[in-house]
Amino acid sequence: MSRIYNSCLEMLSEEFRNLMELGTEVQSSTMQDKDVRNNEDYKTKELIGNTFTILDTSDAEEMFETMKKEYNVNLSISWADAEFEERISDLTSNPGEAYKLREEVWSEFLHNGRFSYTYNERISPYRFKILEQLKQNPGSRQAIISIFNPVLDIPNMGGKARIPCSMFYQFLIREIAGKKRLNMIYVMRSSDLLTHFVNDIYLAIKMQRYFTEQIGLEIGNFTMFISSFHAYYKDLKRYNIF
Repeated sequence: MSRIYNSCLEMLSEEFRNLMELGTEVQSSTMQDKDVRNNEDYKTKELIGNTFTILDTSDAEEMFETMKKEYNVNLSISWADAEFEERISDLTSNPGEAYKLREEVWSEFLHNGRFSYTYNERISPYRFKILEQLKQNPGSRQAIISIFNPVLDIPNMGGKARIPCSMFYQFLIREIAGKKRLNMIYVMRSSDLLTHFVNDIYLAIKMQRYFTEQIGLEIGNFTMFISSFHAYYKDLKRYNIF
């Protein structure tokens, strides 16, 4: 059953605690495009099938300051904002410019000057079609932007190249408290608590806000499902969380 949180900050506190207290030890075999099966730094604390709903996401920006203040994890909201603008740009780009604001994380995944994929490449061709679907058919269950592409990504499994952690975004217009609102369901195969989790949520919420504005509705609930919600031991040690 999905846990229900009133705000992003409530979610962050509780999900952090849940993973630390209930997570089980799992040795990762790959991390992005790296083979790490014999590297104990890449053992994880992991929860599988983790899901929750946030009722009010208006405090999403505050998650960055909370991560810094409570856990000494410095994440870049500047990178996230720049990355979002690239994701919804009409111009297809790879590698883009946003990654340079978080180069210490992303540069190692550049090969021959490109990433194996960008979210812009997966979102840009379909954004307007999904907007039209929502406008023309408000009761639709088909308004999905898929990030995972089996034709392109399955051949890269096992560390051959990076494959998306995000599976898809789904948009559902439904009535809440007497008003039609745009709800989002965000499905991920994998999310790393200390490096990407807050960015994953923040970027998805920005996408929900963007679509809400484009179709002229109010924002609704945000629901997230993560197949593998985890933290690497190397990061738990780095931030003195153990």
